[in-house]
Amino acid sequence: MSIFKHSDVDIKKINYEKPQKNGTFYYSPINYKNEPFHIQSPKMKCSSSFVENIQGGNNNLDCETLSMDFSFYDFFLNLEDRNIKETFKKNKEWFGKEIPLQLIDDMYKRTTKPVKKDSKPSFSFKIPTIKNKVQCQIYDQKKICLDVSKLDKDCEIIFILHVKGLKFLKHHYYCDCYISQIKVLSNEEKYNIIQECVIEDEEPVESDKDILDEEIIQEMLKQKELEQQKIIHKKELEEKILKLQGELKNL
Repeated sequence: MSIFKHSDVDIKKINYEKPQKNGTFYYSPINYKNEPFHIQSPKMKCSSSFVENIQGGNNNLDCETLSMDFSFYDFFLNLEDRNIKETFKKNKEWFGKEIPLQLIDDMYKRTTKPVKKDSKPSFSFKIPTIKNKVQCQIYDQKKICLDVSKLDKDCEIIFILHVKGLKFLKHHYYCDCYISQIKVLSNEEKYNIIQECVIEDEEPVESDKDILDEEIIQEMLKQKELEQQKIIHKKELEEKILKLQGELKNL
């Protein structure tokens, strides 16, 4: 499975399939270069607590960019313009009748929200849930699974968004996309501290010192023994000389 960065996507290479009836709505699957269309977001900041949202019956994750970077916002503007133009281009083939561009534009429910002056772009994306249980994986920077409670206000995240298709309802249609994976970024660990000792000793360990000391002691004892033997030998030699001198006097 390929994950595309929004800055690398060529909008013209997005493919749309003919809408098929699915219960009370029609659905047009979207793919990119004949692959599922997964895009990675830039770093974002949660603008509300997801747990509080879901408790209030809203399973959307509200977020905004960390800086005044509008590239992700512009990507969605271009994507939604392409969605509208493609619907207009194929409306005869898809629906069997010609629909004016203005009407299609009015029917389309945009994902992007207008940005106020001097404000950062903000977004609201669906997190799939079943009975209030989140279906996507949430990880930290060590790839350890996290609880949904970590998606708190002001936490920094990166997520994978699946742009799945166009969903046509009775009075409007929209781009169906949802978050399939989230990484929570932590600022707490500024230093990567190694927990176990990995330093190798350059000096001998205590057992080595004991062996070295024993060798020195043995060598000292050996030298002392040699010195004693020399003293004894010298003394014996002196005694022989004195004895020899005494014998010479008696002659």
